[in-house]
Amino acid sequence: MQTRALRTLVEIGRIGSFAKAADQLNMTLSAVSMQMKSLESDLGAKLFDRTFRPPQLTPVGRAVCAQAERLVSVEEDMIRVCQPGDRLSGTFRIGFVATASVRLLPKFLIRSGKLAPEAQFDVETGLSDDLEARVLSGLLDGAILTGSSTPHPRLSYQILRTERFVFAVPADCPCLTSDALFATLPFFHFMPQTGIGKVIAKQISEPNQKKGKRIYLDSVEAIMECVNEGLGFALLPEPDVQRYIGAQARILETPDPQTSRTLVFASLNSADAAWQAEKILEIVQF
Repeated sequence: MQTRALRTLVEIGRIGSFAKAADQLNMTLSAVSMQMKSLESDLGAKLFDRTFRPPQLTPVGRAVCAQAERLVSVEEDMIRVCQPGDRLSGTFRIGFVATASVRLLPKFLIRSGKLAPEAQFDVETGLSDDLEARVLSGLLDGAILTGSSTPHPRLSYQILRTERFVFAVPADCPCLTSDALFATLPFFHFMPQTGIGKVIAKQISEPNQKKGKRIYLDSVEAIMECVNEGLGFALLPEPDVQRYIGAQARILETPDPQTSRTLVFASLNSADAAWQAEKILEIVQF
């Protein structure tokens, strides 16, 4: 990028003297003078009033100098971004599975400000399958999502945490078993095509648990509000239940304490993506 003349102009505007600017830039006075005449010729404008000694910036010259300061600053930022180092710099696109974003995103933003101050993160939320597809297509640099039983061979998955599932039931519900719950109350089922929904569908596959009324919703918060109002029960990750549970609801353990979902950080399994994925992983591991 040829910005030497603009840098010289900025220095002259800062100091107010061709001679002093030449000293600061380790140039000769004649070189500075020729550079400014060439810049005036390129721009087709008179930048200096040379009836003064030293020459003074004209109104147009002052306006060009202000623009040059911004251009030089942008150039310095670009150079900084491109310099190799051990910290992330640039803009990164990160996905969060919607069900966990309310809990994880604030901590991610706090940690990114501390661990990667030179990086900017554009964040989007969605379903696990959709986020995984966007990582594969290069539209995302990585995503936090619910781990699948059939991982894609082109993706690398780093386990972040495991969250067990529990039943959320109305506080006055006398039922102590899952079969009794399904026989007594409506079941609020998080959408079956999602990562959480698939875990739930697998857990309630017993014949007795397939009976009863089902209400399908795509919002954990909405499901928990319905449970808090005594309208039915739900099976959800314990951190989500704990976050939204009210005084009129309680937690009931599942028959299988191993029922859980694993949150993973998915990124492309390639040498080019490995370093930045490792650095992003340092931020999301909390």
